[in-house]
Amino acid sequence: MTGPAPGRPTAPPAAAWLERVTAEIARGRHIVIHGNVRDLVRWDRSFHPLRTAVSGLLSIFGYQLTGYFDPIDGLSFTNVDDQREFHRLLTGPDVTRPGAAEPPAGTDRTGTARSRFSTALRDAPAPALTNPYDSLAAIRRVLRQAGTSSAFLIDQADLMLSPPERGGDAERRLLGTTAKAMTEAAQTGKLRNLLVLVADDLTALPAWLYRDRPYVQVVEAALPTFDERHVYLHQQARHFHQAATARKAPEDLRVLANLSEGMAISELDGLWRMSNLQEIPLDEPRTLMKRTLFGPRQDPWRRVRDRLARFGPMAAERVIGQPVAVDRVRRALTSATVGIDFVADPHNAESRPKGIFFFVGPTGVGKTELARTLSEFVFDDETALARFDMSTFAEAHSAERLTGAPPGYVGHERGGELTNRVNQRPFSVLLFDEIEKAHASVFDKFLQVLDDGRLTDALGNTAYFSETVIIFTSNLGAAETYDWLDGGELPDYEKVSAHFERAVRNHFTTTLGRPELLGRLGGGITVFDILRPEFVDQIVGKLLAQLVASAHRQGVRLTLDEQSVVARVQEVMRRPEALRLGVRSIRDVLDRLVREPLVEHVFASPGQAALRLSVQPHGTVIRAG
Repeated sequence: MTGPAPGRPTAPPAAAWLERVTAEIARGRHIVIHGNVRDLVRWDRSFHPLRTAVSGLLSIFGYQLTGYFDPIDGLSFTNVDDQREFHRLLTGPDVTRPGAAEPPAGTDRTGTARSRFSTALRDAPAPALTNPYDSLAAIRRVLRQAGTSSAFLIDQADLMLSPPERGGDAERRLLGTTAKAMTEAAQTGKLRNLLVLVADDLTALPAWLYRDRPYVQVVEAALPTFDERHVYLHQQARHFHQAATARKAPEDLRVLANLSEGMAISELDGLWRMSNLQEIPLDEPRTLMKRTLFGPRQDPWRRVRDRLARFGPMAAERVIGQPVAVDRVRRALTSATVGIDFVADPHNAESRPKGIFFFVGPTGVGKTELARTLSEFVFDDETALARFDMSTFAEAHSAERLTGAPPGYVGHERGGELTNRVNQRPFSVLLFDEIEKAHASVFDKFLQVLDDGRLTDALGNTAYFSETVIIFTSNLGAAETYDWLDGGELPDYEKVSAHFERAVRNHFTTTLGRPELLGRLGGGITVFDILRPEFVDQIVGKLLAQLVASAHRQGVRLTLDEQSVVARVQEVMRRPEALRLGVRSIRDVLDRLVREPLVEHVFASPGQAALRLSVQPHGTVIRAG
């Protein structure tokens, strides 16, 4: 026997989960197959629908009769001989194994069938039976005979078999018939007559049908492995755009198989279809995967490289007094556009988020504002920022909100808050605010995202994070800085940085007992400085400019005596308690001195197109003109 051709990928002749089905059949167990049951299955060194694969498996075991039933198409057989044998067994003497139940209603004591399902079988072409109860009653009768080894596959069982508490008498009768068919199945030579149930959703089946039943085994049809995807893509390589002229197809196929983790075999056809639709050749696997996952939309990350020089000045104008944080983000953007990283396979890095940051520092110093700035710069849209308040994830069960409630729980069908957001808007900045308030179980979800760039929700849908930026914010260690300010101390940035980095390390290693999370963050810990008095004037000027622009949009031309406003704000900000809240203190002062009086004046005196505002010792003065 010769080995595979050089460069040709190989995979086991059958899917691993199908090999487990083989073992369970050999043990004489009925099978419940669930999961990825609508996909093509690796069987006999090729890919087939599940029914074909199971049929091939049953033929190897030597079953003499195989049939198939689903609630839409009814009962059918692979060939006429099997149908005739089924007819013979159904209408002949009911030879059962010792201890079997009485023949079904409609037969006499000699076993001669008089039932409506045998009549239907004689008088109609295949498939003769479509009614679920008649079909299962017939299957039950055939399974309990010991003369012909028989196996039946019941597809869409989760649509047909309802839990007893949810259905009526007809549904309970159907369920009871299925259960009795399993318990009464006869031993035919070395084989036990077999029932295979196929369900998309295992939780929709009544658990008592398979739980704690030694004669029933549940097997999950898993998603294809890397080797299976690699082999399938190799078989389909000729369909890709410009496949004949591809420079290094074997390597590109390997990369594409690696990037397609989590995809079903049937989904892989979408790759070559997108390749032709968008004219993307096989030697651009990363571009092809992006277009397939996220659609033929414009990639905003391609624009970042051309305008990256503008980020520093733009961010410095919006986030005042935080040059180190701004530069950290700029460098991360540079890395995201270049794509060089410490990974054995550079294509794995493609699936990781574009940037991962842990913003830590006192409150009100620009952490959230920098996240908004990043969102606007990369995606031209502040609404691309999705904020998750982690104080609402303080309970252990709340972690499930990110990926969706487990099967059987309220809200399961809605999916997860995080996975839904990323699937709807894959190009996003994800802000997890006050992460230290989240329950420790929440971090298990983040580990998968930070490592693999993907997360699967409770419905089985996978969200890809490769086009996102992830930002965690925290005030860990901020309480100690209040003591500095209260004592009149204004430490340099090096001391501030060391303090907050130590607080983060202690929290993850000592408080949470999860030091591995620090490794996932890498150099992403970014310390924000305390608000320093020399930046107060710039911050006041920025906020006043926003207020003037807002008034202009409402038809009011506002002129401010900025010097008088700044002087009053500086007076307030000399107090240690004001510095604690950072920019929030400045906003509060401006709200009281400028915005509220302006709003009251405009409301009381409508129609004035020009106003002048100044802050005097006795209060705020607003005049027309």
